[in-house]
Amino acid sequence: MREGPALPLAEARARHRQGVALVLLATVAWSAGGLFTRLLPFDLWTIVAWRGAFGTVFIGTYVLWRYGRDTLGTIRRMGRMGAFITLCSTAAITLFVPAFQRTSVANAFTIYAALPFVAAGISWLWLRERPTAGTLVASAVALAGIVVMVGPSAEGPRLGDGLAMLATTATALLTVAIRKSRHIEMVPVACLANIVSVLVAAPFAAHLLDLTPRDYLVAAGFGLIPMTMGLMLYVIGSALIPSALATLINTMEAPFGGLWAWIGIGEVPAATTFIGGGIVLASVFGRLLLERERRE
Repeated sequence: MREGPALPLAEARARHRQGVALVLLATVAWSAGGLFTRLLPFDLWTIVAWRGAFGTVFIGTYVLWRYGRDTLGTIRRMGRMGAFITLCSTAAITLFVPAFQRTSVANAFTIYAALPFVAAGISWLWLRERPTAGTLVASAVALAGIVVMVGPSAEGPRLGDGLAMLATTATALLTVAIRKSRHIEMVPVACLANIVSVLVAAPFAAHLLDLTPRDYLVAAGFGLIPMTMGLMLYVIGSALIPSALATLINTMEAPFGGLWAWIGIGEVPAATTFIGGGIVLASVFGRLLLERERRE
């Protein structure tokens, strides 16, 4: 008699763990985006166009393998919500490129740490999905990390900080929309977002054909790691866990992004970045440990 109720519970826990793991992996992949942007010395439209082109090739290959002849039918069945998710995803991945160019990598990623608050508000208004007290506390601690990194004691706000905030809002809308629309196949959405980004950026690209072999290699890495691995893992994983938790995990892009930029191009973070980044990491890991204890 006990096996019936236990199975759904065990299944729910397994889905939850899978979602957390996928979003964590997506965060690691996405955190390399700032480094790849710094390694491409071109205008933002050229970077967006080639990153999207390679992302389309990589994700598109998987989509065709996975769905075959039903690919177009799968896309048509997405409906208006699928189109909305695609637009949000395109905005998010496009806005971060000029943000990285007009502020430090650490600052852009740290502003992204405000994501749980934005997503929690949207989720509450749209889905009536209230975040837990633990998530709210952890999000507040993460916000404290943001204040340390980009507040008055740091270098102050820049244009890139504002663009990063717009990208953060787009990502919050994307996350909540994914949570609401679990029936939609999300991998084709990731492919469409890359295609749209190419169509938008290519006409404005000033150096579309000026890349060297080294630049093409970097652009391919950009398309493979943050755009293919990161985007696919996030759209799949965020559908399995509450929006507030998914966005909280994603705040770890801030310290990881700064670390990649430091290792890759020697962009040494300020002392405030180390302190604020440590606060962000502590808030996320503390929340995940609390979640684990409650589920065991």
